[in-house]
Amino acid sequence: MTEPRYKTWIRTRPLVIFAVLVGVSLALSLLALWQIFFLAFLIPAGILGYILLIVGLSWWRLSARGGDYQDRVHQLLVSRVAGERVLDVGCGSGHLLAEIARAHPGAQLTGLDYWGDNWEYSQELCEANFRAEGFDGRAMFVRGSASRLPAELGSFDCVVSCMTFHEVRDVEEKTESLRQAIGRLAPGGRFVFVDLFGSGSFYPRREAIEEAITASGGRISERVPLERLMPMPFPLKHTRVLGDAELIAGEKTAE
Repeated sequence: MTEPRYKTWIRTRPLVIFAVLVGVSLALSLLALWQIFFLAFLIPAGILGYILLIVGLSWWRLSARGGDYQDRVHQLLVSRVAGERVLDVGCGSGHLLAEIARAHPGAQLTGLDYWGDNWEYSQELCEANFRAEGFDGRAMFVRGSASRLPAELGSFDCVVSCMTFHEVRDVEEKTESLRQAIGRLAPGGRFVFVDLFGSGSFYPRREAIEEAITASGGRISERVPLERLMPMPFPLKHTRVLGDAELIAGEKTAE
């Protein structure tokens, strides 16, 4: 039986690029060892090497071999899922949705993703992973943007999203994806989101997050930094990884 091939949030192509750049910079610095411009190559090698360390170790920590911390984050969402109709916004390679399928055998599942060319995910990969898990036919996978959810999706009892909203590039205001997600909830439905909500780069106004949720008819019942919910070894606490991540959960109280 074919094993599922789930991907982490860290793309491998940038890892390869940084590794090549570090190698080239080190090689040039060695060639210029006795030259006055030796540091001109060594300093970039050091900077690129540090970035490679952070990105590479993060990739390893998130993978099954390095502690499976991506799955640990997913389990935080799975434990808060309620209802029969569940939508995963930004489903990637389908791992979170597969864990929901495992925990909620009767749930009707939908996964949506843009599956951009610069990511290592695809609709075909999601479907193949579900077949490998023995979940064939348990979920429908749809291509679309989190900032403009297709009307034909209908409504859901629960909407989840993990590390997606800050990656949405087709709108300037990241909270628009929050509005869209909560807009797909039936009254009384539940939402569970994990994203870099504590990052001033992606969310300059922290209160704008709550304003967007409230304006969409939602009510926050839980908002907590991810590091309070699970251990995060180096370098996952780095702000460019999960250091600014928060879990936000709640219910939709009105249309």
